[in-house]
Amino acid sequence: MIKDKDLIKLIREIASDNDISSYQIGENTPVSNKTAYNILNDDTIKPRRKTLNIILDYLEETITGTKGSLEIKEEHKQPQAAEPPATYQQGVPYYDVEFAAGFEDFTQSQQLQPTSFIKHPFFNGCDYVIRASGQSMAKIIKHGDAIGIVKIENWQEFLPFGEIYAIVTKDNYRMIKIITAGKNEDYFTLISKPSDSKKNEFPPQQIKKTLILNLFKVQASSYLF
Repeated sequence: MIKDKDLIKLIREIASDNDISSYQIGENTPVSNKTAYNILNDDTIKPRRKTLNIILDYLEETITGTKGSLEIKEEHKQPQAAEPPATYQQGVPYYDVEFAAGFEDFTQSQQLQPTSFIKHPFFNGCDYVIRASGQSMAKIIKHGDAIGIVKIENWQEFLPFGEIYAIVTKDNYRMIKIITAGKNEDYFTLISKPSDSKKNEFPPQQIKKTLILNLFKVQASSYLF
């Protein structure tokens, strides 16, 4: 099974060899110009496999005039995430890890398997279920709660404020916060919701958008275990 980073390398090679720009990809696919640019240029980006397959489909159609005829694609492309393995149809994959203790590992690992699959209406539409940790959001999410999260692909272009998000920074910090407008367009404000006794320990913080690696919307939370 080809790794995402190898598929990104393949896309870059095909685009470069055929003078196809990120602008062309963005204008002719559901993938935004910024996401296409990052895939072609940013070594830290971690897009969904479905996004990579959309770009690969466009590249082969542009080069050959038809889908399914690019030989290199058939060697390397795996089924899109829209057609998950049968086991994933059993429910949302639950990983018994805390968000602050190793979250990125399972989102990219092809070997790490879910602890179980959760079939619960609270988590319908979620990509993953993991455990929350810490006290900074105690009024809304308790330490040890199961949280259902959905990865946001194009948060740089638009992000609804006032919602709860799971944030992964380029420095490998992980946190769950409410995001609101920052002091200017380059920043977000992170809001905590601790218990009243700990309110002074968690003041609002500014975070520069360029420091954020991944954003996940917290879709649901429940104490299940």
